[in-house]
Amino acid sequence: MVLQCSGKIDNCLPSFVELVLNRITRKVNTTELRTMLLQVLIAILYCNPHLLFTILMQLQESVPNASITQHFIKQWIHDTDSLMGIHDRKLSVLGICTLLEMGPQRPNLDEVLPKLLPSCLMLFDGLKRAYEARAEADDDSSSDEEDEEDDEEVLSTDDDDFDQTNNEYLENLSRMTEKKCAEQDITVTSKFEYESDEVSDEDYEPEETAIECFTTVLDEKDCQVDEYINFKKTLSALSTSEPALYHALTSVLTEEQKKQLNAVFVLADQRKAQQDSKRIEQSGGYSFTVPAQIPTTFKFGS
Repeated sequence: MVLQCSGKIDNCLPSFVELVLNRITRKVNTTELRTMLLQVLIAILYCNPHLLFTILMQLQESVPNASITQHFIKQWIHDTDSLMGIHDRKLSVLGICTLLEMGPQRPNLDEVLPKLLPSCLMLFDGLKRAYEARAEADDDSSSDEEDEEDDEEVLSTDDDDFDQTNNEYLENLSRMTEKKCAEQDITVTSKFEYESDEVSDEDYEPEETAIECFTTVLDEKDCQVDEYINFKKTLSALSTSEPALYHALTSVLTEEQKKQLNAVFVLADQRKAQQDSKRIEQSGGYSFTVPAQIPTTFKFGS
């Protein structure tokens, strides 16, 4: 709801935040519930960061002994390894980007600063696996549909022949059973019932998490918001606008993590190129707005 109605339900957000905080500050027995609660706050942060922290400051008056804002941020970063699927991880990356882009109005991040980029790298690693799994599932689905179409006619004919033969056999067996029992003065009525070999959809549990079952504006195929591109853009901007913060973020990375960060940047460039190419293709190719001037007279030599 927060993502779908961004900018239209701001008057409802204080109630949402208060409801989430009342639950998340109490004991939460399952990680899934805690991450779902955090996702609401992250979504509000992504859509309207200044409003979120204004609401948190207002609610702080009722909790004088602990910082609500710090509790939220620390719990969020701590639980990044518990996020599943594409949506949750993508939103979390976008939320961290939004947090870093807030400039002077950004809340204090000293306690979580060394963990921010490692957490992002963990999210991107999970995203890579999730995207690969989805692509593989899409390929399998397309392949299965083609196989079903090719075999449908042959299988339907074979099934009809098998069913007819099977029915005749069972009917003969039924008559034989009744005849034998009659010879022994036993009256029976035989009846054979079929059990379908088809498996109902109810026998399968969905692979998506509860949130993944619902699509938001961030999950649409034509969504222009790309977490890889946004992440690289955010860090590149920080390197010039806030070099001290950029140094604090990157100086804690190991050599392996630096390689992972570079790999994320390379993938971001690839996705940006794909986005640009798709945009050009949808617009009908390259367009030239300035027509070439064609001369009407020609003069050769002196």
